[in-house]
Amino acid sequence: MSDTSASDPLAMLRSGRGLPDDTAIDDPIREQLLDAAAAQFESVGIARSTMNDITRRAGLARMTLYRRFANKQELVEATLLREAAWFLADLQREIDAHETIEDKLTEGFAFTVEALRDHDLLNRLLETEPEATVPHFTVQGAPLITAAAHFLAAEISRAAPDERSDQEVLVVAELTARLVVSFVLTPSTTIDLDDPEVSRAFARNHLGPLLGGSALQSGP
Repeated sequence: MSDTSASDPLAMLRSGRGLPDDTAIDDPIREQLLDAAAAQFESVGIARSTMNDITRRAGLARMTLYRRFANKQELVEATLLREAAWFLADLQREIDAHETIEDKLTEGFAFTVEALRDHDLLNRLLETEPEATVPHFTVQGAPLITAAAHFLAAEISRAAPDERSDQEVLVVAELTARLVVSFVLTPSTTIDLDDPEVSRAFARNHLGPLLGGSALQSGP
């Protein structure tokens, strides 16, 4: 995998969405505004939120907000990208806590499904604005799927030697990313992924052999 793809899926996601690079400036006021935006969006959704709502919630002046975000769309994108960054950081910690590739994949899958199913902001948007939210995972979901697939493919390549080419690993990583999105948007009626043990068993028995190739074929 290329260094850029493997090391910074957020940069790939920003690029896919046509967003500028994140400057990663240490700005407490910016974080305060993003905290207020996330709370506002979670409370009433994005469409019903205004820039005035967010400045009131943050206890800051409108000019302070507009110095950092030129318009509502910039604020929305920054808020969602921060949520994605937090999720990826938590997922990376979960993966790094396990030694074997099987455990990394199993626990990583279980963590991802549980975290996304329980994500307050995501659930609020799916509930209140499905027509605007769902396309970002489906017909407009290429940047998200691409970033997720590269992240997963990099983890597979890093965790264990694999005889498959980078492209083959990327293909199975993309299949897995698409499965996760499907389970999050449309919960299964036959696989109770709300049960962590069922989720782990599904990952171990079905995703493990697909993702791990020969490395997992001898596993239980």
